[in-house]
Amino acid sequence: MAMKDIKIKEFVAYNGSATKANGVVTLNLKAMYSELTNTIKVLQLLNNDVKITVNDEKVLGVFRVKDVVIDGDGQSKLKFESMSEAVEMSVMNSLVNIDGEFSILMQSKVDLEDAEVEDEEESEAEETEDDDEDWDDVEDDDDWGDEDE
Repeated sequence: MAMKDIKIKEFVAYNGSATKANGVVTLNLKAMYSELTNTIKVLQLLNNDVKITVNDEKVLGVFRVKDVVIDGDGQSKLKFESMSEAVEMSVMNSLVNIDGEFSILMQSKVDLEDAEVEDEEESEAEETEDDDEDWDDVEDDDDWGDEDE
């Protein structure tokens, strides 16, 4: 299993947060169209622990990507979830006071096993396509003119 460190820096705006009685913390962020390519990269982080740092200085905590929604204008909403013990609540609360956009750095170690399998399948598919071009079915060629009779 190959692991790869993924780091994604994105400029976002605070869009609310909540802490439930069972300790689940939800963080909502929104990003403008100019950050769309970074938002798409966030999809690599699904099902992985993601360390989020705010403005390159304050560690917010470790979250999981819960939801990524991109609207018709290219603006996106990112939703993260975590347990309260994995979140620096003082940093979370300070996000409310930030006007406009701020940067977040999302870091995670991602398993590349599936990517390696896909690469092998693609190379096998290319070999199969080459073999198909050499193959000629003579019987089918003879039957083409019989449809009108």
